[in-house]
Amino acid sequence: MLVLFLWSQVNANPNDSTRFKIGALPSVFYTPETRLGFGGLVFTNFKFDKTDSSLRKSNSQTYISYTLNKQFAVENDFQFWMAQNKVYVTGNLDYSRFPELFFGIGNDTKCEEHSMISFDLIRVQTKSLLRINQNLYGGLLFQYQKLYKLDDKLMAGAGKEIHGDMGYSACGIGPVLIFDKRDNPLNPCRGSYFEASYVDYKNIIRNTHMFTSITVDARKYATFFNRLVWNGNVYFSHNSGDVPFRMLPEIGGARFLRGYYRGRFRDNNMVLVQQEFRMPVYKRVGVAAFVGAGAVSKNVSQLLAREIHASYGLGLRICIDKKENTNLRIDYGFGKDSQGLYVVFAEAF
Repeated sequence: MLVLFLWSQVNANPNDSTRFKIGALPSVFYTPETRLGFGGLVFTNFKFDKTDSSLRKSNSQTYISYTLNKQFAVENDFQFWMAQNKVYVTGNLDYSRFPELFFGIGNDTKCEEHSMISFDLIRVQTKSLLRINQNLYGGLLFQYQKLYKLDDKLMAGAGKEIHGDMGYSACGIGPVLIFDKRDNPLNPCRGSYFEASYVDYKNIIRNTHMFTSITVDARKYATFFNRLVWNGNVYFSHNSGDVPFRMLPEIGGARFLRGYYRGRFRDNNMVLVQQEFRMPVYKRVGVAAFVGAGAVSKNVSQLLAREIHASYGLGLRICIDKKENTNLRIDYGFGKDSQGLYVVFAEAF
């Protein structure tokens, strides 16, 4: 199922790490949401100021994919570091047409009660940040989503109204605070990460739905015996108002509780706790074990009173770039009523 490809790289001067680099990597991947898929990744890294040895490298990656479920996506992620690391701009620009299963809204939806829906989705997110101190950044988060060409009417989950069932557009802005002390953003072994944001979709012209969103993402990393890496993650999301269904926090997928189909459970509020252990075993190959639990609810007060959904699993890690210490992640996760294989780049958290 897994095919290895040649990583090709162009560098103006191989002996100068500050120069512009570009790489390309065809890929084959698999997740429960996509089945078998094919794609191509183009990656660049560079420095805005080649004379500043302390300036972090900026990077951009564009990924184009197509799956056997007739899903198509173009995704671009970027991180730009400027002005002696005092200015940090990061975000993503995405377009996708991804037929997917919809299970309804709520923490107790039934696995067998679902429908297949198809739509076009445009997403834009940017975080424009200024450094407050060495590892702390503050700024503005901007987010825009437009969902259109929805092919199938959504089923009503547990009698709840489904906002955005005929398509929607939403544009929001708000403050974001990031503390980042990780040794490697793509494959952290030590350090910590904390992000908190508030986005207001109420006062932007032409919004079809009015709501606000608060998100807190806390992560910790530690290494024991110079080999065993522990990751811990607590994630909380609170949304208030008429939230479009595709913007509700959701359990499942390659990031939140691996083993559940992405969007298996979704509602206004979500809380998750995840733990993972990783360890290299032979040359470029490593192993991983993970476990997590979480729930969604309409109201915050109901979160801990609802059924808790748990998942667990094992994985392999294959180092594809020793210099940048980046891995191909192959995980198999188990949930209460589902299981899934994930083959993707970079760690889950």
